[in-house]
Amino acid sequence: MPQFHPLPLRWTGTLPAGDLAPLNCLYGGGAGMPALTGAQIPKGAQWPSVRVNKRGGAEAGPTGAPWLNANGWLIRRARHLEPGKPVVIDAQPPAGARPGSYVLAAVEAMTYGAAWAVTHTPETWPGVRGAIQFFTAHAEWREWAPVAALTVVSDFTGDDEFLGDEFLNLLTRRQVGLRLAAPGNVAALQGAGAAVWASKKPVPYAQYMGWIRSGGTLIVQGEANSRTEGKGRVIGRAEEWDDVYAAVTGTHLAMTRRTDVLRLWNAGSFNSFYQAAPDGRRGVAHLVNYAGNRSSDDTSIWLSKPWKKATLTTLDKQTPLKPMATNGGIELSLPPVGVYAAIELEA
Repeated sequence: MPQFHPLPLRWTGTLPAGDLAPLNCLYGGGAGMPALTGAQIPKGAQWPSVRVNKRGGAEAGPTGAPWLNANGWLIRRARHLEPGKPVVIDAQPPAGARPGSYVLAAVEAMTYGAAWAVTHTPETWPGVRGAIQFFTAHAEWREWAPVAALTVVSDFTGDDEFLGDEFLNLLTRRQVGLRLAAPGNVAALQGAGAAVWASKKPVPYAQYMGWIRSGGTLIVQGEANSRTEGKGRVIGRAEEWDDVYAAVTGTHLAMTRRTDVLRLWNAGSFNSFYQAAPDGRRGVAHLVNYAGNRSSDDTSIWLSKPWKKATLTTLDKQTPLKPMATNGGIELSLPPVGVYAAIELEA
């Protein structure tokens, strides 16, 4: 079974009492991270939360949904750029951080296949340890593939870093299922219906023409580029790619909602991550609540695949859900959700 390694604990002063498993390495404040040699520690990781303005209210974007300080896209980029190399999020709690936000930091990292360099207090340790034990028991999820409507094509470094990163961040916020691919890696698009060219490099159309003509859709900048090719299309968008918010919105419009693999209603502070097992008979839709408190009573989710069985699994209990067939897939009404829930699915 896949393992999370390393699972580090940052400590100063007295260690938590009792067995520290599944944590497996320690480092002290100011002592560096010798135990994490060989791990990726992405720069720019944030304490996961709803972004708050100077007046103490949640910042919101043009869609009305709150802006999130989220690291899922950062983890996915790191795992894409250096496959097989462990990723550790080193984000320390701000002054006055609530106990539930420590659990959020742990579950966000492990949802996306990374670990959080745990900072503990006596008050927060039991919840954090419970979250880590939960994901350790479900370590196989780490290797399941994302269920994706779109592949983001970018180097995600150098001239492509800002553009590629913002595409990942903002598309995730729109609940768009994603895969990642490097420019020129046409093999990574096999089975993908649509891809967006989130790169400053010229589009090598000749390399992608076989995939397009067999039914693929390539979304690029510039209306003049739109055309039909065989069974597929090249869709040029008029939005300037330098305005990434507009570019991402235009990309989602070009895909149309008919290609959605997941939709969420009344869950403005959530990000989702939808995965399926290699045999396609099991899946999991992770829901991470950056507000940290309980969601409303009328949150619901739609999945494009008509799964037969669904179970809402939180860190401490399971609740069977009743799938309702609709629009070719299923819709699930959810009870109030706290920091995290997984919807476990069976075909």
